[in-house]
Amino acid sequence: MMKRALAGVAFAVCLASPALALEHEVVIDHSAGAIAADYRGSVRIETKQVGTAAAPGRPNTLRCQWSASLDVERIAKLGSSLQSRRTLTSDDVARGSRPGWCPTKAAALGKLVDARGPKVRAALMALVEKDRAALVAEADTATTRG
Repeated sequence: MMKRALAGVAFAVCLASPALALEHEVVIDHSAGAIAADYRGSVRIETKQVGTAAAPGRPNTLRCQWSASLDVERIAKLGSSLQSRRTLTSDDVARGSRPGWCPTKAAALGKLVDARGPKVRAALMALVEKDRAALVAEADTATTRG
């Protein structure tokens, strides 16, 4: 009876992964001076339990599907004219599945993404590059106001 109830059960867990230290600093030349920007990222992992646990002697179909998203906090400074904070997000940076139940502890969830560290780092660098134009525009606005 309990096993049948599990057939339609799906759940999601959303935790930040401490496994990857994602930090990047950049200095952008600007007509008003150097813009210093610090980026700090954290990985969010969502899991979904699919399949069913089977009766003894029968194979089960339990699988854990997971996906990782990247949240990056950017803090930038240009002298005293600009202090800016922005959050950037990249969804579905990595995904995968594994047999069995989904882990619920943060360390176990972090291990799901560890092997894909270079892909997550590339996503961080893509967000940094994408943010460059917005950061320069903010600096332009701040210096023309001041």
